[in-house]
Amino acid sequence: MDKFEQVAQQMTQMDEQDRVKMTQAKKDLCICSGCPTYNKCAKNKNELLYCALGRSPTCITEELGCICPSCPVTEQMGLVKEFFCTKGSEMEQRGM
Repeated sequence: MDKFEQVAQQMTQMDEQDRVKMTQAKKDLCICSGCPTYNKCAKNKNELLYCALGRSPTCITEELGCICPSCPVTEQMGLVKEFFCTKGSEMEQRGM
Protein backbone atom coordinates (compact mmCIF):
# COMPACT_ATOMS: atom_id res chain seq x y z
CA MET A 1 0.00 0.00 0.00
CA ASP A 2 1.49 3.34 -1.03
CA LYS A 3 1.19 6.66 0.81
CA PHE A 4 -1.91 7.79 -1.12
CA GLU A 5 -3.73 4.55 -0.39
CA GLN A 6 -2.91 4.93 3.31
CA VAL A 7 -4.23 8.52 3.36
CA ALA A 8 -7.38 7.49 1.47
CA GLN A 9 -7.97 4.66 3.94
CA GLN A 10 -7.52 7.04 6.90
CA MET A 11 -10.03 9.46 5.36
CA THR A 12 -12.68 6.75 5.05
CA GLN A 13 -12.37 6.18 8.79
CA MET A 14 -12.91 9.88 9.63
CA ASP A 15 -16.28 11.33 10.46
CA GLU A 16 -17.75 13.96 8.12
CA GLN A 17 -16.65 16.90 10.26
CA ASP A 18 -13.02 15.75 10.30
CA ARG A 19 -13.05 15.13 6.52
CA VAL A 20 -14.35 18.68 5.98
CA LYS A 21 -11.58 20.08 8.21
CA MET A 22 -8.93 18.06 6.39
CA THR A 23 -10.25 19.18 3.00
CA GLN A 24 -10.13 22.83 4.08
CA ALA A 25 -6.59 22.41 5.38
CA LYS A 26 -5.53 20.97 2.01
CA LYS A 27 -7.30 23.81 0.18
CA ASP A 28 -5.26 26.26 2.25
CA LEU A 29 -2.06 24.64 0.90
CA CYS A 30 -3.36 24.30 -2.66
CA ILE A 31 -1.41 26.10 -5.41
CA CYS A 32 -3.91 25.57 -8.25
CA SER A 33 -4.45 29.31 -8.63
CA GLY A 34 -0.80 29.72 -9.72
CA CYS A 35 -1.04 27.15 -12.51
CA PRO A 36 -0.96 28.19 -16.19
CA THR A 37 -4.01 25.98 -16.81
CA TYR A 38 -6.06 27.65 -14.04
CA ASN A 39 -8.29 30.29 -15.60
CA LYS A 40 -10.56 33.19 -14.67
CA CYS A 41 -13.67 31.01 -14.68
CA ALA A 42 -12.09 28.58 -12.18
CA LYS A 43 -10.98 31.52 -10.04
CA ASN A 44 -14.46 33.07 -10.07
CA LYS A 45 -15.98 29.75 -9.01
CA ASN A 46 -13.27 29.25 -6.36
CA GLU A 47 -12.34 25.86 -7.76
CA LEU A 48 -9.38 24.29 -5.95
CA LEU A 49 -8.02 20.93 -4.84
CA TYR A 50 -8.81 19.06 -8.03
CA CYS A 51 -6.49 16.27 -6.85
CA ALA A 52 -9.04 15.34 -4.19
CA LEU A 53 -12.32 16.79 -5.45
CA GLY A 54 -12.07 15.91 -9.14
CA ARG A 55 -11.84 17.72 -12.45
CA SER A 56 -13.22 21.14 -13.21
CA PRO A 57 -16.88 20.67 -14.15
CA THR A 58 -16.97 23.41 -16.81
CA CYS A 59 -14.15 25.93 -16.46
CA ILE A 60 -10.95 24.17 -17.48
CA THR A 61 -10.99 22.55 -20.88
CA GLU A 62 -7.40 22.78 -22.09
CA GLU A 63 -4.08 21.87 -20.51
CA LEU A 64 -1.56 24.72 -20.61
CA GLY A 65 0.92 23.31 -18.11
CA CYS A 66 0.82 21.57 -14.75
CA ILE A 67 2.37 22.53 -11.42
CA CYS A 68 0.79 19.69 -9.43
CA PRO A 69 4.14 17.94 -8.83
CA SER A 70 5.41 21.02 -6.94
CA CYS A 71 2.32 21.37 -4.74
CA PRO A 72 2.73 20.62 -1.01
CA VAL A 73 -0.50 18.59 -1.14
CA THR A 74 1.16 16.23 -3.63
CA GLU A 75 3.85 15.28 -1.14
CA GLN A 76 1.52 15.14 1.86
CA MET A 77 -0.96 12.87 0.13
CA GLY A 78 1.47 10.80 -1.93
CA LEU A 79 0.00 11.83 -5.28
CA VAL A 80 1.59 10.51 -8.47
CA LYS A 81 -0.80 11.70 -11.20
CA GLU A 82 -1.09 15.16 -12.83
CA PHE A 83 -3.61 17.44 -14.55
CA PHE A 84 -6.28 16.71 -11.94
CA CYS A 85 -8.27 19.71 -13.22
CA THR A 86 -8.88 17.96 -16.56
CA LYS A 87 -8.32 14.26 -15.83
CA GLY A 88 -9.92 13.87 -12.41
CA SER A 89 -8.79 13.25 -8.84
CA GLU A 90 -5.94 10.93 -7.91
CA MET A 91 -8.53 8.34 -6.92
CA GLU A 92 -10.39 8.66 -10.24
CA GLN A 93 -7.19 8.44 -12.29
CA ARG A 94 -6.16 5.32 -10.37
CA GLY A 95 -9.55 3.73 -10.98
CA MET A 96 -10.31 3.47 -7.27
